[in-house]
Amino acid sequence: MRPSFLPRLVNGPLFDPVVYVRILNERKSLLFDCGHFEGLAPRELLSLEAVCISHTHMDHFMGLDRVLRTILHRDQPLTIYGPEGITGKALSKLRSYTWNLSSGYALEITICEVLPGRMHITRTRADAGFDVTSRSTVPREGARISEGPRYTLDAVILEHTVPCLAYVLKEPFHLNILKNAFAGRGYIPGAWLDTLKAHIFAGRMDELITVSTHGGTEKVRVSRLKEELVITTPGQSVAFVTDISCSPENIAALKGPAHGADMLFIEAYYLHELKDHAAARGHLTARQAGMIAGMLGAGQVFPMHVSPRYHDRLGEIRAEVEAARREASEPGGSTGCTL
Repeated sequence: MRPSFLPRLVNGPLFDPVVYVRILNERKSLLFDCGHFEGLAPRELLSLEAVCISHTHMDHFMGLDRVLRTILHRDQPLTIYGPEGITGKALSKLRSYTWNLSSGYALEITICEVLPGRMHITRTRADAGFDVTSRSTVPREGARISEGPRYTLDAVILEHTVPCLAYVLKEPFHLNILKNAFAGRGYIPGAWLDTLKAHIFAGRMDELITVSTHGGTEKVRVSRLKEELVITTPGQSVAFVTDISCSPENIAALKGPAHGADMLFIEAYYLHELKDHAAARGHLTARQAGMIAGMLGAGQVFPMHVSPRYHDRLGEIRAEVEAARREASEPGGSTGCTL
């Protein structure tokens, strides 16, 4: 199955945790956390639709200036998601510069402050010197913060001595094109397949689209093409979990939105030998990260945000994560933070 999301741990498992997710066929991308990073080209930053901030400690937030510098002249808007307090902190960053020459810039930034049961939404524009242009509050149900035809985005409020968001990116379903079904029907693959997928995601099953065939072109109903050419399978999901304490409350909050994630990016800041230190600072040990991955039934697990003291012991971090993941995946395996 060709994936719809192509995630990349920009800094690898060490240093600031930054995950860049390219959304195939959309020319769009998302960024999970935005600390210091060097491994993203300007063209990759220019495709950003949203930056999802877990919390505003420096190693998760300082890179927003670089994003802003790259996209400042573009027309497409940017959304910034973050926890309680993100509005004031993002506006402070934007207003720390002089904008007397920005009157012709079209960039609009929407800041979404995620709170229990609601979001505060603040819009600001470059041509207004990043003054606030509108404010509103919208209710939210469960963890959902954004929903479109191609993907949904959930945010879970967790505890890391301060509120910290975990994110889950989900595809509602995945469309697989049966290429061996073309020949017998005279269809010729082409750009119309992207149109077909867009109509299926949007639920526009009665629409007619123009299809290339060996005899020319013809109008075919989306519902018929779906039946002839498409198999629907469960959608892909990517979870990003960093800087949280290993508490029953945090684990319970993750279980719904992040359960069964195909790819889990999770901090493994310390080896379990420093579990007490981890608890005091609101971080996960590698063993706790693996336990959470096993409890969630995650497919692939990518440890990240490893403490500098373990940069020469990365193999031990990975081994501890995997051992705990296997143990928690087994019937009767570890399910608590005291392991």
